[in-house]
Amino acid sequence: MKDLKIHKAVHIHPLFFLLALSAFLTGAIYEFIVLFSIVFIHEMGHFLMACFHGWRVKRMEIWLFGGAVVSEEHNTRPFHEQVLVILAGPLQHIWIYGLLIVLETIVGSHSLLSTAFLYNGIILGFNMLPIWPLDGGKLLFYLSNCWLSFKKSLLLTLFLSIMFMILAGCWLFLDERWTLATILLTAFLLIENALEWKRRPYTQMRYLLYCAYQNREGLKTKYININQDTMVRDVLGNVRSNRHHKYVLKQASPLYIVDEQECLKAFFEKKDAHLKMKDIPEIAI
Repeated sequence: MKDLKIHKAVHIHPLFFLLALSAFLTGAIYEFIVLFSIVFIHEMGHFLMACFHGWRVKRMEIWLFGGAVVSEEHNTRPFHEQVLVILAGPLQHIWIYGLLIVLETIVGSHSLLSTAFLYNGIILGFNMLPIWPLDGGKLLFYLSNCWLSFKKSLLLTLFLSIMFMILAGCWLFLDERWTLATILLTAFLLIENALEWKRRPYTQMRYLLYCAYQNREGLKTKYININQDTMVRDVLGNVRSNRHHKYVLKQASPLYIVDEQECLKAFFEKKDAHLKMKDIPEIAI
C-alpha cells in the first residue's frame, strides 16, 4: 500500500487510517488519539537521534502501533550509532510513564490515563519483540552481526522473525484474541518480512559497497586460509561489521595474502563474476 503524505518528512501508512476509522465507528476516538500521540513520540525519538548523528533521513513513517525512520544510513553506520537510534524510540516510554504518574497524582484516576498507561506498555513491549522491522528485530540483527556475517545475520533475523510471528499467531488463535487490529498488524508484518526477504540481495550488495570504501583498519583482523581458485564472490559472504578479514592463499608460494577490501573493490570495479582470489593483488608483507 502507498503511504499517505501529510508532510514531506512524515508519511502515514493507510492501515493506520483504517484503524482510525474503526476507532471512530466504535466510539474510541479519544483512545485512538492517545495511541497516535504515543506512537508519534516514539518515532520522534528515533528521528531526532538519527538527525543528531547526521543521518540522511528521508522520512518518518507511522504504522500500526509503531513506525520507522527511513534512512539510507541503516546498516552503514557505526554499531553504537545504530543501537542508539533504535533505543531512542523505546526510551521515550520511560518519560511518558513519568508524565502519566505526575498527571495521575494531580488529577487523580481517569479512564484516559489508565488507557495511556496500557497503550504505553503495549507499544513498548510490542516494539521490542524480535520481529522485523520492529525495534527488537533490528536490535537482533545488529547484535547478531557482531558474531555472524552480514548475510547470515539478515537470514537469521528474518527466519526468527517469521517463526516468532507464526508462534504468536497460533497463541492468538488458540486464546481467541484475534481482533481487527491484530489481523491488520499481522498482515502488515508478514508483508514487510516478505519484502525484506525479496530485497535481501540488494540490501547485502549495498552493505558490501559501503564496506569496500570504509576505513576498516581499526577492526580486529581475522586470517582465513582459502584456496587460491576460490571465486571472489564466494568470500564476500564472510563480511561482518566488526572484523577485517585477510585471506591466506593455500597453494601460493611464497606466502600470498589478500585483503578483504581489495576483494570488495575488485568485485565492484572489475565487474567480473568469475574473478578468482589469485587474481587480486597481494598485500605487501
